[in-house]
Formats: sequence, C-alpha cells, structure tokens
Amino acid sequence: MGEKMNELFEKIREEYGIEIKDEGDMTNAWKLVEILEEKGWVVYIITAKGRKQVDAWHPNFGSLFAQFGETPGFGSILEGICNVALLVRELERYGKV
Repeated sequence: MGEKMNELFEKIREEYGIEIKDEGDMTNAWKLVEILEEKGWVVYIITAKGRKQVDAWHPNFGSLFAQFGETPGFGSILEGICNVALLVRELERYGKV
C-alpha cells in the first residue's frame, strides 16, 4: 500500500474514527457512505472498465465536484469514497472546499 493511501486512511481515522485496514477494506469504507447518507448526502458511485467515479450531492451544498468543474475520477472506489468523505467534512466545516 502506498504512502498516499496510508495518509488518506489516517485522515479518515482522525476525522471519522473509522479504521480502514487496507485498499480492500470496503466494509469500513462503506461505513463512510452510510455516515454521509445520514447527514443527507446522496452518494453516487459509478464503476466501469477504466472509470471509477464517486461524487456526492446535498440539497444545501449541491454537487461536491461541480464546484471544481471536474469529473470525480479515482484509482479505486475505496479511494473515491475516502476522498469524498474528507471533502464533505471540509465543506460542512468551512462552507467551501
């Protein structure tokens, strides 16, 4: 597992108290999706050959990635879920990402 993923998992542990063991730990990553759902977020996951996207939408904030004008592509769905959860936390805290 790369240093980048280790840092991502550490941030998730700090922000959400969820321990993601490795890049195959979708069980704990899915807990993030459930937390976002409880907060009123709609989480979109698109997976196709060569395409891994995760985005989130909230009635108060709109689409998370529309703010950047980019397609929310990631190396894996797990990475996307973690990144989206961290961006949501920042948006809720500061009103912007």
